[in-house]
Amino acid sequence: MVEAGRESTLPARSRLFPWRRRHESMLPYHGYRAASGLVRVLPRRASFALADRVADVLLATVPSKFDPLRDNLRHVLPEIDQRELERIVRRNLRHLTRSWVDVMAIPLDPAGTTRRLREVDIHHYTDAMARGRGVVVVSMHFGAWEAGLAAWNGGGGRLALLAEQLRPQKLFDAIAGARGALGVKVIPIDVEAMLTGDARTARRIGAAAMREVFRHLRSGGGIAIAIDRDLTGTGTQIPFFGQPAPIPLGVVEVAMRSGAAIVPVVLRRTSWGVEGVVFPEKVYDPDASREQEADRITRDILATFEEVIRADPDQWHVLDPVWPQARA
Repeated sequence: MVEAGRESTLPARSRLFPWRRRHESMLPYHGYRAASGLVRVLPRRASFALADRVADVLLATVPSKFDPLRDNLRHVLPEIDQRELERIVRRNLRHLTRSWVDVMAIPLDPAGTTRRLREVDIHHYTDAMARGRGVVVVSMHFGAWEAGLAAWNGGGGRLALLAEQLRPQKLFDAIAGARGALGVKVIPIDVEAMLTGDARTARRIGAAAMREVFRHLRSGGGIAIAIDRDLTGTGTQIPFFGQPAPIPLGVVEVAMRSGAAIVPVVLRRTSWGVEGVVFPEKVYDPDASREQEADRITRDILATFEEVIRADPDQWHVLDPVWPQARA
């Protein structure tokens, strides 16, 4: 999210890939449709097995594509040797491709998606929601977040998702439609347009997305936002695994500006489905400095997430570089 007074430190993608907007490929959309057709006819176990093979092929054919993932995991496990790192990367990609199967399967078996979620300490969320001022669920790209979020709504939740606008548009619409089968409202934010446009364009796009977020929170709903990717390059440098990383404080500031509760949640993939671990609410002082409170709460949340990632590094799916030196 680009906030007022903050400019992106990332290079404009149009300068990196000048052909991208002129020749927008439909290949990802057609690939998604073809894969969805296979998931429709195959048993879940067979779909997962096929997803594993896809991950293995990608790793074998374009290994350098996953160098940012390797760098991220080295920060998590600095003492790891190369052989073990590669094993974790392989398991990570297999979990990731299985997550795409999860998305495709949501509209095919909504009841099954809901049944596979088991919540831990759900009262932290329901107690906060009962106050009627909305809940910002702070999470990360970890485990089976797609299936977990959909299952949460299938059980009666009112969670929306702030998500990056994917291209082509048909691909985004197809994925949003799958998520919506269990009532997940997707609030898009067009990060590419923000990065390729001028400052006024970035602010306008960011403000439009935030209006939708605030509207949902003020109606008493919940909004899920990930904190582990600085999509627009406007994050604040905060220690993460012992080294400064740009973290989007706006995730926390959204809650403070609206009066919503802040509840960290992790959706871990298991052999039987998804374990939704709900952590205690992060209480903030509405009368204190918003910037200082956002910094304090974000550090606290990151410390919790560090423990989760260390325990299951093969479930932390961030394929973009998190730390600045990896972006250079």
